[in-house]
Amino acid sequence: MKGIFITLEGIDGSGKTTQAEKISQWLEKRTGNKTIHTAEPYILREFILSNKNFSKMSDLLLFLADRAEHVDKIILPELKQNHNVICERYNESTLAYQNFGHEIINACNFPEPDIKIFLDINPETAFSRVRERNNCNDKFEAEGLNLMKRVAESYRKLNLTRILCDNLNENDVFNMIIAKIEEKIS
Repeated sequence: MKGIFITLEGIDGSGKTTQAEKISQWLEKRTGNKTIHTAEPYILREFILSNKNFSKMSDLLLFLADRAEHVDKIILPELKQNHNVICERYNESTLAYQNFGHEIINACNFPEPDIKIFLDINPETAFSRVRERNNCNDKFEAEGLNLMKRVAESYRKLNLTRILCDNLNENDVFNMIIAKIEEKIS
């Protein structure tokens, strides 16, 4: 079976990592293909997230440079071996957070995921989760609840498979995601 490329999108605290781990295990058993779980930013993570003085355009270009390396070194090689790839954050995160850059992203010609899942959660709930797990010290988390609200709204305007996570436990969310993936691969 051909490898499947799935991206998980959502604001910080929406459950992307938890779901990516569960999906990876399930998808490997379901398809018989090795499954890779990866995330963005990839190699420039600390550099990008710790520098609060970049302009919006510099942020965009750094994220795209990071994605180009990620696609070249991880995503495409794995897909060429018919492995599945589950990626936390991809093009839609860039669009939602930077709130511009469609033309530049399109010009990069990055591979298109087979399914793009948006974990839609109440920003107040997500912000509470983020504060519980760390000190909100990267530049996006430090901007707080107002940024999370703006980014959540931006995500809702994009063409993504939307999973409403409010008032659901992680297993319910997982089952909804699996149903969407099954629709795509069956």
